Amino acid sequence: MTTYPIVVRSPLGVLTVAELLFIMGIFTLVSYSFARTTYLRSQELHLRYALKPATFDASLKMTIFSAASEAMGRAAMIPFCLLWVPVSRGSPFLRLIRVPFEHAVRYHIWLSVLTLSMFTLHSLGYIGFYAATHGISQQIFEWETNGESCAVVAGLIGIIVGLIMWVSALSFFRRRWYELFFGVHHLYIIFFLFFLYHVIRTVHFIVIPCLLFMVDRFLRMVQSQHSVDVLSAKILESGCLHLRIAGGKESNTGGREWYHALSSWYLRIPSLSILMRFQWHLFSATSTPMDGREELSFMIKPLGKWTSNLKDQLFRSAQVHDISGLTYQCPFSLKAGVEGPYGYESDFFLEYNVLVLICGGIGVTPFLAILSDVLHRKQKGQRVLPSQIHVYHCVKKPEELCVLNSLDPNGIVPEYQRHGLEIEVCAYVTRQIIDTNAHKCPSSQTRKTPNNKEIAYSPTTLPTRYKPHAVSRISSKGEPVWLACIVIASITGYYILWGLSNVFLIKTPKASFPNYNRAHLVLVSMILGTVVFGGFFVLIWHLWLKQQQIQLHCSHPLPSISSTDSERTAYDSFLSMSTCSTLQENVPLSSIANHPISSSITSEAPIEVQHGSTPIKMNGKLKEIMIQMDRMENHKNGIATCSLTAHGSPWNGSLHFGCRPCWDDIFTHLGKLYQAQDIGVLVSGSTSMRQDVAEQCRKHTNIIGTASSNVFHYHSISFDL
Repeated sequence: MTTYPIVVRSPLGVLTVAELLFIMGIFTLVSYSFARTTYLRSQELHLRYALKPATFDASLKMTIFSAASEAMGRAAMIPFCLLWVPVSRGSPFLRLIRVPFEHAVRYHIWLSVLTLSMFTLHSLGYIGFYAATHGISQQIFEWETNGESCAVVAGLIGIIVGLIMWVSALSFFRRRWYELFFGVHHLYIIFFLFFLYHVIRTVHFIVIPCLLFMVDRFLRMVQSQHSVDVLSAKILESGCLHLRIAGGKESNTGGREWYHALSSWYLRIPSLSILMRFQWHLFSATSTPMDGREELSFMIKPLGKWTSNLKDQLFRSAQVHDISGLTYQCPFSLKAGVEGPYGYESDFFLEYNVLVLICGGIGVTPFLAILSDVLHRKQKGQRVLPSQIHVYHCVKKPEELCVLNSLDPNGIVPEYQRHGLEIEVCAYVTRQIIDTNAHKCPSSQTRKTPNNKEIAYSPTTLPTRYKPHAVSRISSKGEPVWLACIVIASITGYYILWGLSNVFLIKTPKASFPNYNRAHLVLVSMILGTVVFGGFFVLIWHLWLKQQQIQLHCSHPLPSISSTDSERTAYDSFLSMSTCSTLQENVPLSSIANHPISSSITSEAPIEVQHGSTPIKMNGKLKEIMIQMDRMENHKNGIATCSLTAHGSPWNGSLHFGCRPCWDDIFTHLGKLYQAQDIGVLVSGSTSMRQDVAEQCRKHTNIIGTASSNVFHYHSISFDL
């Protein structure tokens, strides 16, 4: 149910069966709560009005209308309690049901919209009631402070703050002014405080979700205070940034990896501008714990203000520092803030014998981690692995393929095809028009621009430093035993403090203790319960990790950063290499290719290739994509000819220029090729790409079929915020 897309094109995006059932369940629960409360309240009012009509300040209809407005507010408590769960990035509930934070954000958005919509109807209902009873000026601005009475003006302020947050979170504002969205969204503290002012008596319904959220925030704060070293930064040919961050050695985790191949991390670079230094941005890691390296690797495409500022910092540093080959001084003061890991709780992609990885542009980064993970597991001799992997990568320009080419499969497992692993790559350059009169490959022409040159940055290691500062293991996705102790201690601490305050301060519910001070006591109890009671176990966890790291470093001395970098220099020169050569022999096209302009990748012995007038000797095996020029008529779109070009790549597969993949043909072929098998389809790309792929998965999957029917399991890896 979690992998079958039943609704493809909707305002909510692609919906699986489980997500549709979740939405229907929430609406059913909320509707039932509102209808039942309204019905029972109206029955009571009819009975009271029949017995004592003089006790009513308004007509019976208006009184029932106000009761319905109150029932709307009570029903809104259901999504309001639930919205705190998905926004807690390491929530135990999310880990229990194996929902990654990237997907849970969608549930937070849905629940928030439903909550604010119902709160708005609740507010409008009471405003209309007060206007009809001629008491709007007296009632709406009244702050009743006795006991647990409702403070109406506090509710009005709260809903105004909530609507401001809602408007600033719309896609129109969020994508254009992320800083505005990021800052305004922190008004949730004001919204929650005035909610407590308004109805302090309902705090018992939301205290557990809020405490889980507060524990998550506390652990994130502890982890983010640990500065992490940036080992190196590189600008690739396409302008993409390649960051390597110290990850540290693996401590004793009970046989489990501390992060997985499809993990994502929040990064913060303090060396940026004053406003941007406080921003956290989520990126997928291209590294995997199976490679044994003590680092995290990220590919970042400069699209927004934050990433563009990051790239500009690199270029400015290159202009002011002395040039020594391709290496410059790192401009980030060697520090970064890191939060994570987030993502899936297991490597679920290993369960499929056939994997189909579909990505667009920079969306290939999580799949680099998958490919690296599978190759390293194959190198270690693991047997339960995917044997067939198909990669479909769509880019706008040829130089964007350097991200995919940054991973050399033969460098991990030489001749991996002989070990029972087939990886076929189909790359599509969608906006590149082939010029038959051109004698140079497209990537060699675009590399002439100064902004597309490959530049690498390496920090200078301080002589007094024993080891680089790595990512802290204290996080909300850390060891389950420690997290359970912290959560239980925080909840216990809250109830102890709140109980003591009720005994010694509030004393009785009907006392004259004002309701706003009750709200303050609730917040203080939650904060102290988390920081003091939960923080005690965080301190013990920190000391335990420190002891583990000392023992680990004593038994396995750390290699120097220079030696670690030297292991990567062999393939760095290949990342942006482009060569043009004549076609030596015809190579059969891929059976899944759907365009006359195609190519095949072959592996040959080391030879010399001509690039311009200077021969280039390439070390190791030469990987070429030799594109056939077929002067044949395409009966569909009229494309007749293509030019002779070449583009270096370490992958086996095909390259297509000026076209997009025909998903229907591709999935039809895959269905015939792998009959009666479960095929894992992972997609990372734009909304339209996810919708097209989900539609094909639904089309080619027969829920009620024969034993030979295929099942395409849809998994979206994209994160939209």
